[in-house]
Amino acid sequence: MTTPDFKGWLSHGWGIEVDNPHQLFRIISRIALLKRGRTYAWRGQNDASWDLSSSLYRLVKSASPDVEEDHLRSRELEIIEEARRWGLGRDLGSSATDLHLLAILQHHGVPTRLIDVTANPMTALWFAAEEHKQDEHGESPKTSGVLFAIDVTDTPWCETFYFNDPTWKTVLNPLGGAYEAILEQSKEKEQLFRVFSALPDDRMRAQEGFFIGSAIPAKHRAAGVRGFNPTGLKPGSEKLRRMLNTQEGPGRPANLPFCAIIIPNSVKEKIRDPLKRTYNRRRRVLFPDVDGFREAFLRDQLD
Repeated sequence: MTTPDFKGWLSHGWGIEVDNPHQLFRIISRIALLKRGRTYAWRGQNDASWDLSSSLYRLVKSASPDVEEDHLRSRELEIIEEARRWGLGRDLGSSATDLHLLAILQHHGVPTRLIDVTANPMTALWFAAEEHKQDEHGESPKTSGVLFAIDVTDTPWCETFYFNDPTWKTVLNPLGGAYEAILEQSKEKEQLFRVFSALPDDRMRAQEGFFIGSAIPAKHRAAGVRGFNPTGLKPGSEKLRRMLNTQEGPGRPANLPFCAIIIPNSVKEKIRDPLKRTYNRRRRVLFPDVDGFREAFLRDQLD
């Protein structure tokens, strides 16, 4: 299965670039207030040249340019099996479902089909605006960041422990049956699903984090979005500009299934201090664990 060529988020009608912090915060609020009852997942990436895909999708794609669901599922099962042989999840017994194990693996950087997102746009914005590590010359790359807003209102959600009535799938496969059913539904409807950790750690709670996932669609509709499809049609550049510059009135999109907000480096530099001082989005708050301290300590030593 081929995917559309990605020529940057501004080339396909899914993205818009802001010129200053005021525009940035304005469009975030207008997305949130666009239509009552909508729920968005937010994700920030520090380099706008990257596509939006899961780590497992990228791993499979490195071996084959066309990523099919069967290939990705086969590699996913191999990783789950390897993790169980290692002994991961053994302490939780029957609660260590495949989905719960995948959430743990994703949290610790093992490739999975899950994508980290947050309910808080300020948290996602911190990741989009985070300063790059310095290179060997003591300089940081001056790249644009990107903030994604993903409409997940009508997508199914599940916890990583299952409390639903048992089915034949869960009876025959108590650890993986429910996740198989989720993937089958996602494949049939080409639909995202949301995953919430039943045992969120301090970092997940601090970041208000959860995951999105999907079976690989038969056809990708959005260039740059790999492994899942937005829940509707693209708004187009004209309607996004209208939304940025006009609070109300005709011409704005009725729905916004997906949007990529490009944040130039000059804007990133200006919003870091407000994110820290006004919104309390700082590394110590977002990574309140030993790994977070270690990463910050090593980063300071190398800077």
